[in-house]
Amino acid sequence: MFFYLSKLIAFLFLPFTQMCIWFILGISLKKRSIRVKFLILGLVYLLFFSNRFIVNEVLLLWEIPPTPYEQITEEYYAGIVMGGVTNSEKTPRDRVYFSKGADRIIHAYQLYKLGKIRKILVSGGSSKLKNFEYKEADNLYNYLILCGMDTSDIILENKARNTYENAFYSGQILENEYPEKKHLVITSGFHLKRSLLCFRKLGMDVDGFSTDFYTKDRSFSLDMLLIPDPSAFRDWHMIIHELLGLISYKIAGYI
Repeated sequence: MFFYLSKLIAFLFLPFTQMCIWFILGISLKKRSIRVKFLILGLVYLLFFSNRFIVNEVLLLWEIPPTPYEQITEEYYAGIVMGGVTNSEKTPRDRVYFSKGADRIIHAYQLYKLGKIRKILVSGGSSKLKNFEYKEADNLYNYLILCGMDTSDIILENKARNTYENAFYSGQILENEYPEKKHLVITSGFHLKRSLLCFRKLGMDVDGFSTDFYTKDRSFSLDMLLIPDPSAFRDWHMIIHELLGLISYKIAGYI
């Protein structure tokens, strides 16, 4: 129930969803003065949430910045790669279709090759409301084999459907099979805060490594300041999803 409810709440809070509601009300209501107010509200939403500069500034505050490889002086036992990096809706299934978060697995492999982590744990089942047979971690496992990794250095966790379950099921494997080891959580910069809170709530000794950045260096160029960018709605979607995730996870006792 929590899984489905969280998706519904996230949808209702999206700026794009609310903007559509204001425009629909502005068109369909009978009283002209109220229609105008809703249309103006919809226009304000459109201009504000499509502004590239504003969302970038918010993301700069939210994302955990990247860590240079040379600053990682500790050797971690496992790098835990959080799921959410592949496209499960594409066929044929004879390859891996990566999405925006592919840096998670690519940088994990770099860390492995540099000797910063000894093993890679790939975590992720299905986060969809359908297509439960698709297990993301299975594809990431096969991808690492194609990269030349020894199967003894790959740990598979393919049950998790959300961040808490990533931590819970990964923690079960690591604590049972590799106790008293320190691990590195590898995920997107916007997602790392919630991930670390989940792992540490479960008593695991972990550090974080952020990847997959949505931010750009601060810029005051005219295109950033003035030109609407539809991709800004995607970034607000992600910010609100994470904010609601933190709130709901706190209420549920996951963090």
